[in-house]
Amino acid sequence: MKTKDIIGIRIRYVRTLAFVYILLLTCAGLRAQEEDFNLAGISYTLYPAVGLKNPANAQLEGTEVDLQEFRAFILVPFRQKNENTVLLAGADYTFLGGPLKELPGDRSVSANLHAIRLSGGIQQKLGDHWGIRAMLRPTFASDLSGDLGGAAFTLQASALLRHITGQGYTYGLGAAYTNGFGEPKMVPVAEFTYRSDRMEVAVLAPIQAAFRYQLDKLVLGFHVELQGNEYALDVTNATGNLGQVESLKFSRYNIGPTVSTDLTNGLRLQLSGGLSLKRKLTATLADASSEDYGLESGAFIRAALLLVK
Repeated sequence: MKTKDIIGIRIRYVRTLAFVYILLLTCAGLRAQEEDFNLAGISYTLYPAVGLKNPANAQLEGTEVDLQEFRAFILVPFRQKNENTVLLAGADYTFLGGPLKELPGDRSVSANLHAIRLSGGIQQKLGDHWGIRAMLRPTFASDLSGDLGGAAFTLQASALLRHITGQGYTYGLGAAYTNGFGEPKMVPVAEFTYRSDRMEVAVLAPIQAAFRYQLDKLVLGFHVELQGNEYALDVTNATGNLGQVESLKFSRYNIGPTVSTDLTNGLRLQLSGGLSLKRKLTATLADASSEDYGLESGAFIRAALLLVK
């Protein structure tokens, strides 16, 4: 079934919708009730070229792959009159420059990858010291061309039961069904947050962790973040060894320092960099076999412009 049959419109309208929703969020749940959270933003990340971790044959020896990623998002929290309920709505758009285009000869695939993820959820206080947070994130990830099956769509979700102390600490336990590992997977999650006037620690293990310390208009920090998706593809290479690529799985952990400065009240410029670890890059073929192009660890550099509430 073609994309236009799945969503009822032609691909050019899908791209229009992607542009319209470019300012909607994915991770609205983490800070929706706190004083300082990212309301909207755009970012550009460069992953300089690295080699393959375990080249399958001599043809792949010496192959290096670089990546570029663009992301845009917005958060829309709706606080209810009872002050105990916050409804969350948003989406996230990510563009990933063709990660297989630099493979040699008949393995080269030039398709660019797109992920559109809508978000909806609730953050509810249950008395003074308890609360819940639940999110649904329908996700469409593909190269936006050709025939696309069910692999293009994933309904991601998460739920947390939280204990809120009166001293700035919050603890939570729950589960998430996430694409972060490069394919849909159910994982247990644990939350820990601490906030004071200048310092913040926010952990949602095993997905992300962040530390921030504010010095007037300068914010120093350190973060660890898991990112990934499984993208549906329709790339026919009749003479090549890859045959027909059905999907591409890509994930990585980014870890490193961040430096932010407030340009104006609410507008923040953030620069970050560090190491990109545990990079997974796997092509799944029509016959259910796979080609592993796992990448070596390497550097990343990111620049982001954020609207902070």
